[in-house]
Amino acid sequence: MLPAPDQATMRPNVRRLFTYWEGLAGGSTPERQLVDPADIVPLLPYLMLVEFSHDPFRVRYRLTGTRVDELTGMNLTGRYLDEFRYGDGEATILHLEDGYRECAATGIPYHGLYDWKSSAGYMKQIAFGLFPLKVDGVIRQCLSIEDYTGISPDTQMITWSAPVSRKL
Repeated sequence: MLPAPDQATMRPNVRRLFTYWEGLAGGSTPERQLVDPADIVPLLPYLMLVEFSHDPFRVRYRLTGTRVDELTGMNLTGRYLDEFRYGDGEATILHLEDGYRECAATGIPYHGLYDWKSSAGYMKQIAFGLFPLKVDGVIRQCLSIEDYTGISPDTQMITWSAPVSRKL
């Protein structure tokens, strides 16, 4: 059984995914095959399924939700997180990579916040959660969610700045 998180600090969609993830294997890291998209339909637009590769450690987007794609301005499927490690967003990408690396190594979920500058020029905080998954008994994938509470439908991300996070 994994340590209990401070759910009070989670945004609603992150909390919903944590509750679902925790129920799949009684709080242990679940097998990917236990995830049934039909059980989490309202969260699908905000989800990303990623896979881990090692030597070097990399995060590849296998599937991305429609809302994620809308806000990033592109379909991330097939892309690697480190492709976006440049300019104002570099610190956030490094921060997210650290969270994914920790999930892959420990099987423990991770959640946090990062700021982004919208195309309109204002800053918004984005909450995220990373939920590791096993494939054939080994942690190889992760469900990731972003909670865009307060972000209008026509907003598009342009830059990121200093991230903040907490282990679950």
